[in-house]
Amino acid sequence: MTLRLEVSRALAASPERVWDELVDWPGQDRWIPLTHVRVTGGPARGLGTRVSALSGFRLGGLPVGLLDRFVVTGWTPPGTQVGDPPGELAVLHLGPYFTGEGSFKVLPDPVGARLVATEVFSVPGGAPVEALLRLALPVMRRGFAASLDTFAGLVEAPRAS
Repeated sequence: MTLRLEVSRALAASPERVWDELVDWPGQDRWIPLTHVRVTGGPARGLGTRVSALSGFRLGGLPVGLLDRFVVTGWTPPGTQVGDPPGELAVLHLGPYFTGEGSFKVLPDPVGARLVATEVFSVPGGAPVEALLRLALPVMRRGFAASLDTFAGLVEAPRAS
């Protein structure tokens, strides 16, 4: 079964600022609730970066919660002017609980930038899991939008010196 989840948010921040916060992997802890993100391989930034995101906690070395491992497959920083091509960060989710593609597009906007986040993922489990996920999709969408609201607070605030 494949699900698509997409949310969008206008941001009163430059596309460069949005991009810098978006690709700060350990910094994602600040805007994605109960999630710890770390680089596990490849370069620290750019194509081929391997990342592990745990929504939950670790009990010793054992992850307890939803573990998402992914690799960066697309890396195009945004332009700075309205009409410039958008920036795009693309990832391939490797499992273990779900697989699929995700993307974050950063588009120049008259007020700053627009961030469009899309996840297309597959989960195992057949019809019972599909039915549960279809029911949960609106809640997942609201949670994703709430994360982008928190993200907006970060990028719209003055930079710390």
